Amino acid sequence: MKSEKHSIEIPSPTFTQSPHSTPTTEPEASINTVAESPPAMDELNKKGAFDHLDNVEAKSTDDSRTEEIPQSLTTFPEGGFGWFVVFGAFMIQFCCFGFNFSWGVYQEYYVQNNIFPGSTLSQISWVGGIGAASIFITGPFQPSMVQRFGLWPVIAVGIVISGTGMILASFATEVWHVYLTQGLLFGLGAGMSLFTSIAVPTQWFREKRGLASGITVAGSGAGGAALAPLNRYLISRVGHKWALRTMGVGSIGVVLSVLWCIRPRLLISKRKGPIFDFSLFSHRGFTTMYLMGVLVTFGYLTPVFLLPKYITDMGMDPKTGANLVSIYSGVNAISRILLGIAADKFGRYNMLFLSTALSGVACYALWLNTKGTTMAVIFSVFYGMNGGGFVSLFPVVAAEVIGIERLSVAIGLLYSGNLFGNLLGAPIASAIVTASGGDYTWGIVFAGTSPILGALLLLSYRLKVEPRLFAKV
Repeated sequence: MKSEKHSIEIPSPTFTQSPHSTPTTEPEASINTVAESPPAMDELNKKGAFDHLDNVEAKSTDDSRTEEIPQSLTTFPEGGFGWFVVFGAFMIQFCCFGFNFSWGVYQEYYVQNNIFPGSTLSQISWVGGIGAASIFITGPFQPSMVQRFGLWPVIAVGIVISGTGMILASFATEVWHVYLTQGLLFGLGAGMSLFTSIAVPTQWFREKRGLASGITVAGSGAGGAALAPLNRYLISRVGHKWALRTMGVGSIGVVLSVLWCIRPRLLISKRKGPIFDFSLFSHRGFTTMYLMGVLVTFGYLTPVFLLPKYITDMGMDPKTGANLVSIYSGVNAISRILLGIAADKFGRYNMLFLSTALSGVACYALWLNTKGTTMAVIFSVFYGMNGGGFVSLFPVVAAEVIGIERLSVAIGLLYSGNLFGNLLGAPIASAIVTASGGDYTWGIVFAGTSPILGALLLLSYRLKVEPRLFAKV
């Protein structure tokens, strides 16, 4: 593919190299190969879509032009303190998403012990949905918050809000109290901590970016695997109230203790800007990633939520459903790291498309044909292997599309599109099953179609970046 060379000057007032970043003597990355050049630059040079963000001035001289980018944007330590950054982001994922994945433990306890008299399973189950969805509510506000207050304050305030939500939930006497505390308040705070930190590791890696991102987001799977049994143990020993208080105080303490690890290489100026920077949607790559997130999340968690009930309705042991969710979570956490390594080797666009599409295909090919335990295990493993790719590679490809220097302030708005699917996906699939008289066929089709459509949308943009089907992109 022929690529033009452009001259771009990015002055320093908006983004400057952090004094804490590790010096490197690596040669500057080539901008003339698809694998090394952020695809966002093509549209940036043609349309100037982000000129207002970074005061970028595109200057054309003749047909033979070169690109001038500050060294902080073209060289990466590929390690060093970067691994501490990965560890810090991993622990934030561990605490925030890990507690969210443990919601089933509390839901079972609330229902079985009639903690909120008169509340049905359906009513109580909305707490988990509200918590998962509200994580993404603050996304559009995060660019402005980070610009105005800085990265560390936003993360710190976020985890305090999140932990406070857990603590306040221990005093709930009505189910709507839990909606506001263990649901909404927890989610709002967790989102502030999660998505402001998830973009930072990408600033320290280029060749190992997929691996670094995979390890980072594996924290959510590891947190779910560790905190679910821990919460169950605490509830059995000290009751749900002190379990919630312990988790709230513990999460605040852990995240604040690793905050020093979240050290960006590119310092974002604390300037005033629009709260909702909708001009980001003028960039085709950003819009593609946003819509992909909307589509995929409608189906992403649906198998996890429906599989236990599906197993019971198929006449299998109810314990099998719980075990399948554990298998899925464990495989999912490992696959996020492995897919990150594969993305560095075979191309990040390629692996995000492939893993997302295969997760949808698994619903058609495996889940629809699951009639016994063996096939159910195969589906859980295969879906877990590929489903983790969306979580681990989505921010990596976003860095390629948006550009490292813009990712920290754009990631929140980008992830806000995930709110709709996380809140409505599983309820819609459940409604389809109910309307079908308990037949899961069309609910499974819904779960499989959503990620396939999202993958095809990404493929359309990937082919624009690089028309060669088997090129490393």
